Amino acid sequence: MFVAILLLSLAQPPAPPPGLTPWPFDELILKNGAVFQGLILAETPADVTFQSVRRPPGKPTFTLTSRFTRGEIAAVKKLAEKDREFLKERIAELDPDGSGERKRMEAVEFAPAEWLGKADAARRYDSEFFTLVSDAPEEVTRRAAVRLEHLYTAFTRFLPPAVPTARPTTIYLAPNPAEYRQLLGPLGRADLLNPAVFDPAGNRILCGTDLGRIGEELQVAKLHHAQQLAALARYEEGVRKLYRRPELERYLTPITHERRRVFAADRANMAKLDAHAARLFAVLYHESFHAYAAAFAYPPLAPERVRAGEGTGELPRWLNEGLAQVFEGAVVEAGEVRADAPDQKRFVRVYDDLRLKKGAGLMPLAELLAAGPQAFLAHHADGKADADRAYLTCWALAHYLTFDRRAVGSPAFRTYLVTVNTGGDPRRAFEELVGQALPAFEAEWHAAILKK
Repeated sequence: MFVAILLLSLAQPPAPPPGLTPWPFDELILKNGAVFQGLILAETPADVTFQSVRRPPGKPTFTLTSRFTRGEIAAVKKLAEKDREFLKERIAELDPDGSGERKRMEAVEFAPAEWLGKADAARRYDSEFFTLVSDAPEEVTRRAAVRLEHLYTAFTRFLPPAVPTARPTTIYLAPNPAEYRQLLGPLGRADLLNPAVFDPAGNRILCGTDLGRIGEELQVAKLHHAQQLAALARYEEGVRKLYRRPELERYLTPITHERRRVFAADRANMAKLDAHAARLFAVLYHESFHAYAAAFAYPPLAPERVRAGEGTGELPRWLNEGLAQVFEGAVVEAGEVRADAPDQKRFVRVYDDLRLKKGAGLMPLAELLAAGPQAFLAHHADGKADADRAYLTCWALAHYLTFDRRAVGSPAFRTYLVTVNTGGDPRRAFEELVGQALPAFEAEWHAAILKK
């Protein structure tokens, strides 16, 4: 079982940013050239469980965990035991009581930004891969910034950035449908029903929410919790001056319990926001994947430029849509992003199609691999059914290739993209990627689904 993690460097790990105390790290070097810094959690003859650590200057520290097979790993550089214990202590301090995401949210720093022609009417958060601009409630905007950092972390694990000069994608997050329509106006799509859209020409994502009211309610609760914690801190400072152990413990124990109660209430509020924002984050994650792939990982290139070795060219449409669906279902669990667990609604549909023959069936792979953009468009009722079938098939295939076959991001994957983007036969290129004839692979893939 795999958890999506962050690629920290493609070559040599960077020096610690100014102002940060350097931390020692284990290093994992993959055969595809990627280098990960962090902590080795467990090793077996078959794999390594690794917790990567990212410490961007002026931003929260992020830790993300994954399992790497020995076949992926070129080299491992381990810390001395003393340094390992130091690193374990530092990582443990990031989330001692379950309030880690709240701390990351509090660490987010905003700058003023223009919004719909009004100066300084919104908040801006700048990251390596995206810039978030929003006049949504602060709680919503902070949550979006942290979740997007986690999400882009997952992207870089599976699709390492290959364009160092790429510009970050600007993500505009509106607090209500009316302002979202205003954002869409210049695109000529003010009547668009989708809650988010990626504009490749402008390298931007426009996204609307209806979370204004709940965001304001949670802001009030957050202030109340902060006041409670401050009062507890003052009380603790006073009793520490008055008492010594073991008498001191009589006073510290209820303080600890009260802090946990406040943190639990805070997490409950965050879960409430999550429940209301589930659809928002799903579409935001989906469009963000398209933006990341187009800008940082696999930008479109003319065939002659691919032949000249300037890059691989873009992802085929079926895989772009498949991976976007995989990542739209990513969840944050214990402060880390998980993208490995299959979406249950989609999985049940696929399972029913294969075992119970309830649906129209998955699209044959030979048909999917040759499908163009038209296969994913729905202009009428019949077309919608066909598009749904294409989306479901490419989701199931992308998930299998990423998490079961570990093919996405491999050296063979690069060869596959070069072939299909220079006019090669997509079926033969795919067979080279998976090392099997298409009928044999398709049968094995279906069997793997039915075993889950």
